[in-house]
Amino acid sequence: MMFITNIMADVTYNNKSQRRIPINRNNMFYPEECFELDVEMGKSYVDTDLNQTLILFQVDLSKTNSDSLYGETTTDGVAFKTPIEIHCIYEVEDAELSSYDKSKNLGTYVKPGNLKFGVYQATLDELGAEIKVGDYVGVMVDEDHIVYYVVNNDGRNNYDNSHMLYGYKPAYRNCEASYVDNAEFNGK
Repeated sequence: MMFITNIMADVTYNNKSQRRIPINRNNMFYPEECFELDVEMGKSYVDTDLNQTLILFQVDLSKTNSDSLYGETTTDGVAFKTPIEIHCIYEVEDAELSSYDKSKNLGTYVKPGNLKFGVYQATLDELGAEIKVGDYVGVMVDEDHIVYYVVNNDGRNNYDNSHMLYGYKPAYRNCEASYVDNAEFNGK
């Protein structure tokens, strides 16, 4: 018993709460250079081959007039930054038929489908843009018509396996937006 207690007396524990950054668990098999190459090739495909773009209307929180009590604002009190055209991959879901009176299906109208889009984080970084919940995006339907959507999922939590390249770090964001009519936002 004496022998065991002498050995245990010499054991020291790491009591330092030092963080080890960066975490280099994948650098041996997938270095930063490979990550940058994959992002560059993906961005090139989205920018040149697909050539789908959205117009991003970012809410300028510093210039928006808000109520001092609740922090709310009216639609005409919202200030926007200069609109930015971003290259992305988007999909407009199918339109759905709705009615004003659900019990009798009277007063039916077609509500445009929601918008889902993916954008590379590197694209946003290059443009100095940040997509936030509450920002608006516009989809050019034709030369004279734009359909507007409000962002309700900004895709910031993109550190799951499907958004990370080989578990290294996040490369892109998937965002979702809902249709808004011209009474709420008209691009002006």
